[in-house]
Amino acid sequence: MDTIQSPQETEERWPTTPSAILIMGKRQGTKRENRQLWGRTAMAAALWYSAPDPKPYILFVAADIHGPHNTPDGQVVKSLLVEKFGISADFVIIRPRSLCTLIETRAARAVCRAHNVTHIFALTHLYHAPRAQRYLDEVFPNAAVIPVHPEILAEISFPPAYADLLPEIQQMVQDSQPGRLDLWREYLVEGLLNLAHTVDPRGRFERRLARLLRPGAYHHSVRQVK
Repeated sequence: MDTIQSPQETEERWPTTPSAILIMGKRQGTKRENRQLWGRTAMAAALWYSAPDPKPYILFVAADIHGPHNTPDGQVVKSLLVEKFGISADFVIIRPRSLCTLIETRAARAVCRAHNVTHIFALTHLYHAPRAQRYLDEVFPNAAVIPVHPEILAEISFPPAYADLLPEIQQMVQDSQPGRLDLWREYLVEGLLNLAHTVDPRGRFERRLARLLRPGAYHHSVRQVK
């Protein structure tokens, strides 16, 4: 889609008003899918360090859980950002609200309004980028999706003062790329959900499907909201 931007284009027009980097969630079904969430988080760190002042918030609103202890994905994301990449927790906003892309974009809009954020830069993988941009365009006037990909990462002007972080970020982004079979499955799912959204723009089908596929995460998110 034409509205999907590269980091270089984003840097040239980085807003002087408050902005946010939205790390889009990923259902944690396999080790490869775990790596997709880690890669999105690493890309967020790269963008945050490359951004001029005022630094953007880093936002995560997905409510998935994974692992034998049902660890919230938000906890994993915050730990990576703060402990591994050294980003101040003051810039990290975790709100477990969403189990699907539709609710994710609307939850992000609500959080951004509360913090007077004017621009969102959403991070996700290439197969998911068009649908994410479509949903964002429906609710937020200044939103752009940046795909998580090694070639996109290479366009970011990473500050020399933090160069020691870059090799690990590059590796995490590289490791997060889906394999051929995974991509085939993901593009099929994206096509079906895009069609469903055309028929049902309110997203009732997508929300019910998310509850069906992620019952444990759904109940966890309800408890968090309460």
